Amino acid sequence: MLSDKRRGVSADRSGRESASAARTHQIGPAWKGMGTSGCPSPPCCLSTPPLLAVLLTLAILILSAEGFKTNSGCKIDSCWSRYDMVRTSIEQRATLAGTGLPDLSADDTHCVALRTYLHCIKRIKENGGCHGDIRYFSVRNGVKNQMKQHNCSHEGRTIDTSKITPASPSTPRECAYSGRKVFKQCGLFGDPHLRTFYGEFQTCKVKGAWPLVNNKFLTVQVTNDAIAGDSGATATSKLTVIIKKNNVCASDTFQMYQAQTDYLPSSFYDGRTDYGPHKSVELVEVEAGKHVEIHIRYIETTILVRQIGRYLTFNIRMPADIVNESSNSNDMELCVSGCPESERINYQEYLAQRRNRITSFSGSSDAIVVMPRAEAHSICREAKVVDFYFDSCVFDLMVTGDKNFTLAAVSALQDVLQLDPDLLKSLSDRVDFSPYDQLYGGGVCSTRTQSVWLVWLTLLLSTSILLSSLCCEIVRV
Repeated sequence: MLSDKRRGVSADRSGRESASAARTHQIGPAWKGMGTSGCPSPPCCLSTPPLLAVLLTLAILILSAEGFKTNSGCKIDSCWSRYDMVRTSIEQRATLAGTGLPDLSADDTHCVALRTYLHCIKRIKENGGCHGDIRYFSVRNGVKNQMKQHNCSHEGRTIDTSKITPASPSTPRECAYSGRKVFKQCGLFGDPHLRTFYGEFQTCKVKGAWPLVNNKFLTVQVTNDAIAGDSGATATSKLTVIIKKNNVCASDTFQMYQAQTDYLPSSFYDGRTDYGPHKSVELVEVEAGKHVEIHIRYIETTILVRQIGRYLTFNIRMPADIVNESSNSNDMELCVSGCPESERINYQEYLAQRRNRITSFSGSSDAIVVMPRAEAHSICREAKVVDFYFDSCVFDLMVTGDKNFTLAAVSALQDVLQLDPDLLKSLSDRVDFSPYDQLYGGGVCSTRTQSVWLVWLTLLLSTSILLSSLCCEIVRV
């Protein structure tokens, strides 16, 4: 019986082995893997390729770190800058001084620029510093491929970038002023004093809002407020510049700049500082809160605005043709026609008379002269202003006593000379009032006149004494 049991166990074991072999036989042909060594089932084999990929990636990174380092000493970017300069300059038809190159076709443009790029890359390598730099090889191969696409040979013309004079950006024809290069200048400053486009000097009351310029391109308006005290004098406390719409050169709406006492903004009303192609309209802040310039390039006009103390000064230079065209209209423009007669002050008569009290500019009461003429004369002479600007300086000090008006006269003269240097030829270096003293007899004579009269009186007295003595001698005889 024991033998039978053993035979049964052996048979059972043989059956299980046969079944296992059968299963193995069924699976084997279905899997088309790498064989049977160490891979009993498909999942094991499916996990192998990702592992190999990770290992391969790590190996590449290690090799790259060792053999293809990016070298900071490789100045490959400088070659791109040269290529971009050459390409841009050729496209803009720049002046290629000293290169001797004729006009280039579109194909030549690409080839010359790329060839210049490649030559720079080769020089970079010859000078060292790019060995093993992967970016160097990448850029070099990219340039070669570009040259191949454009059928460019490696030998041929190149451009020395040091001899390139870049062309200025082209301005649309409509935005370049084509009129005569003859200009006129107008300015307003101080209490207030006006120099018109036609060179007439005036001192005015003009309290309230008044237009300085008003033509088809722009409008400039000022508001003058009374100065503290009973002098009746005024000064500019607000200035508005409106540049009318120009769809091509500026904007499809108007642009406005507005300054007032203690506020000289650094931008236009909408926060922008320029409009149009190549900044056809541009506002430049020269000194924060004190000095701005507005350039309207399509009419070649410049506006200067300053704040000095509590008040504003204004100067403008504009082409004479635009000014003359505007003068034919009936619109009031102080810069063109000057102040109305009823608003003008005879500053020459006032300076000559220099009384302690004068008739108020409003004609209703007396106003006190705050500073004697002699003191104002000394201050303004030290400020080195001349002619009308000297007169204005002294006038303002006598009326207000505010020395900020001295700075206003100095700045106004500087701005005029900046906008119109030729004006210096028409100004005299006068720093006295003898012409006014002689013209208006109510004033005190000049020192020279007093000396002449003193000499004559002395001679007359001496003559009288001599004649009296002679008469006495005759009587005795």
